Amino acid sequence: MEILSKNAALDRTVQSLGFSTIEDFAREQARSLILQNMAYYQARIDLFEQKYGMDFSGFVEQFNALGKYSIFEKEDDSLLWETAIDVVNAYRADLEAIAA
Repeated sequence: MEILSKNAALDRTVQSLGFSTIEDFAREQARSLILQNMAYYQARIDLFEQKYGMDFSGFVEQFNALGKYSIFEKEDDSLLWETAIDVVNAYRADLEAIAA
């Protein structure tokens, strides 16, 4: 099949799904995937907030006072928690960028 006919078929398919252009379709698909990934990492953040009863900044401030948990557990959780926050923030920036 020629490239032009493949592109025409893709255009028709995308339009039949309710999108004006392939770019609109791609933007919506990217947005959907970003939101799914954000939900995963937000769930991780929520888990740590529930476990420690505070947000990350409170956790950092009280790190040494949290005697209920071992230093290794707190350090591991700290890395995972901070990474999850960074990923969610990066995804937020991506959402803003593709919405423009």
